[in-house]
Amino acid sequence: MRDWYVYDWDLQGLPARFHVDMNYVEAFDTLGDFTTLLYVSCYPKKAEAASFSPREKRLLEGVSRECLRILGEQCAFVGFIDILAHRRYYFYTPDARLLVPLMAYCAEEDGLRLESFKTEEPNRQTYYHLLVPDSAKRQSVDNAAYIESLRLRGDDNEAYRRVNLHFYFPSATGRTLFSESAKTLGFAIGKTDYIPEREPSYYIVLHAVSPLEHEAVTELTTKAIYAAATYGGVMEHFDSAFIQRRGIFG
Repeated sequence: MRDWYVYDWDLQGLPARFHVDMNYVEAFDTLGDFTTLLYVSCYPKKAEAASFSPREKRLLEGVSRECLRILGEQCAFVGFIDILAHRRYYFYTPDARLLVPLMAYCAEEDGLRLESFKTEEPNRQTYYHLLVPDSAKRQSVDNAAYIESLRLRGDDNEAYRRVNLHFYFPSATGRTLFSESAKTLGFAIGKTDYIPEREPSYYIVLHAVSPLEHEAVTELTTKAIYAAATYGGVMEHFDSAFIQRRGIFG
């Protein structure tokens, strides 16, 4: 059974949607020499098209199924990325020769433009570093869920309010260094604490003023998470005040 994780993130400056099968984070250790990456790029039939037509979108789903049929059991289908009028499927295999039938299929498909390529990846870096989300990307998904939960309760997401980012560090020194870095990033420093019953134990909260909109909040959480990682820190969650949306009569 697949364990699909879906998230949105910019790729080469363009908005993209990532779909990754998280089962392979651990499963690759048991599969052996699945180190040849085969990928299939899908484009609209018309080169000038800015998006896939409804018919082409239906055909896209069949591409992955046909690739899996061709590759058979010697295949790990790890994910795909949608970016504008381009979808790319990613497969790992121990048999680089499977590129040949894959290329033949791409040449024969007449409903879409397909291209297939291969590269050797002993460390499977495309899977682990491009597809699998890091903590900032995972937090972006949590941000969306939190914002939506408040919106459904009547929150005015466009209203500016204080947002709070909660972090833990393995040492007081790391926390102090992070707080200095966070100030240069525009955050205000809030409460600190030591909580010995959890690990890491050194707590700090950052404050910023922002609308409760996904792009704005994710920009805050992303830069804070990457700064914290330098000192071994992890973000636990973010929260904010609730601001009731006003009706048309105020």
